[in-house]
Amino acid sequence: MKEQEPHYKPQPNDGTEWIRLPLKAALLAWRWGTETVVTCLMAIMVGTIILQVFFRFVLNDPLAWSEELARYSLVWITFLGAAVAFRHGGHIVIDTLVMMLPRGAQSILAWVVDVLIVAALLILLVQGLKIMEVTSGVTATMLEIPMSWVFAAIPVSAAIMLAYQVERTVRKIKSAKPTSLA
Repeated sequence: MKEQEPHYKPQPNDGTEWIRLPLKAALLAWRWGTETVVTCLMAIMVGTIILQVFFRFVLNDPLAWSEELARYSLVWITFLGAAVAFRHGGHIVIDTLVMMLPRGAQSILAWVVDVLIVAALLILLVQGLKIMEVTSGVTATMLEIPMSWVFAAIPVSAAIMLAYQVERTVRKIKSAKPTSLA
């Protein structure tokens, strides 16, 4: 029976390990951070709703704050979930007409779409920050948290999607560079 090779290759310690570990942690947070937050928020929302049903129908003593927490969790899940879907290409695309165009026109159109995406995300980011500013003095009724925390989901999501778009564009540029034979 052949011995399997390890999934990783150990690197010699050249004194730069103190740099590699934070970079690995940052890369891991970049890849899975948003998904993890969405998962945790989903667990909070579902747990809160189950708790509310139990208190309301079993104990006959409904919780006053549970509906707000579930609603605000859903707001964050929606916006961060949009960022996750954006990263994985999960948004709806209708490309019937695009596929009928010549290759060169498809490439140009793809760059135009990328520019429009960046413009839309910048508008969303700026307007989200304005909404946060307008709601900074308002607090939630039961949770007594600033409503700007709830509306922060808009600019945070836009900023994450902008970062994903930059990452996507850099990959697109790298893959388009011709390789030299020298």
